[in-house]
Amino acid sequence: MSSPLALLVLLLAASPVSPGEGTEGPPQRESARFVFAWRGVPVGTVSLTHEAGRFTYLSQHLHTRGTRHGERRREVTLAVDASGRLAGGKGVPQALWLWRGPPSPGCVTGREELSGREGPHCVTGGTAPWVEGTLLGVPFRARYSAGGRMEVLEVGDSRFTEASPQERLRPPPDFFSQGLPVEGGSQGALTLVPALEVPSRLEGMTPWTSVAARALSARVHAAFPEKGPGAADWREGGEGEAGGCLAHALRFAAGARKQGVKVALVHGLLVVDGGPARPHAWVRVALVDGGTLDLDPTSLDAVLPDTHLPLALAEARGPALEAGARWLALLRGAHRVVRQR
Repeated sequence: MSSPLALLVLLLAASPVSPGEGTEGPPQRESARFVFAWRGVPVGTVSLTHEAGRFTYLSQHLHTRGTRHGERRREVTLAVDASGRLAGGKGVPQALWLWRGPPSPGCVTGREELSGREGPHCVTGGTAPWVEGTLLGVPFRARYSAGGRMEVLEVGDSRFTEASPQERLRPPPDFFSQGLPVEGGSQGALTLVPALEVPSRLEGMTPWTSVAARALSARVHAAFPEKGPGAADWREGGEGEAGGCLAHALRFAAGARKQGVKVALVHGLLVVDGGPARPHAWVRVALVDGGTLDLDPTSLDAVLPDTHLPLALAEARGPALEAGARWLALLRGAHRVVRQR
């Protein structure tokens, strides 16, 4: 049986997908692929295909069973008429309505492809190229190309970004399990080529003592008897007894927040024992002496330049859009992980 993480990923995929509002006449076959990221971390892909008489929605998402990763594939094909409406009904597939847009202001009856839920899908405003509205009452924001096709969809902490057909992306499980190769041997500080600029801190971070920060890190580490991807990774405060690195970082941020302290989440790469660079998350604290301190509550290991490579800083609450964009750049091969000599 899949973990709560798997179920949540699939539920999120059912609500926030892609395409749109049709024109009259039978369409030529058209397809698009989107990378789905949650809090900036890529966790799957959504593929959409529209051709005469039918629309197909395919999701491929990471799921976990215990500490093992796997892939969950779900596919739905719906009969549609020439205008993109569901055959024999008044509604439109949610993803088709969004994708082939931008949708006109006002409301239509939309159907979530995976769950089958139907209800109002509304466009309430937005400034081109962005459109804003609600999907079954949940706010969304979407960006469209000059040709009227959706490029980006944001719903809560989830974000869908179009990947062009020629781009070769790793399948969802490989986002986490395979990692990225590290060039330059097994010693030396990690860097990206070409480099990405990462600020030293976020605006509004609260100065704190290293003693208090390290004590909280130790408490967070001890609070997770099971250290592997789990439902806690998808909760704002990292609540739960099983969780991976994101859950530990979120729990640390929530604990600091209770003490009136704002910290930053660090999205980055971790290299251990000469292996590949794998996605990881930890925290950064502003110190009272003016410096910063990076802590890894998951392992309590020291955060060092030869093991931890920051990609982006993010607020503990929010979708971490910059981190998501940088993950996509890595998956597309735009940067290499290299050790400095």
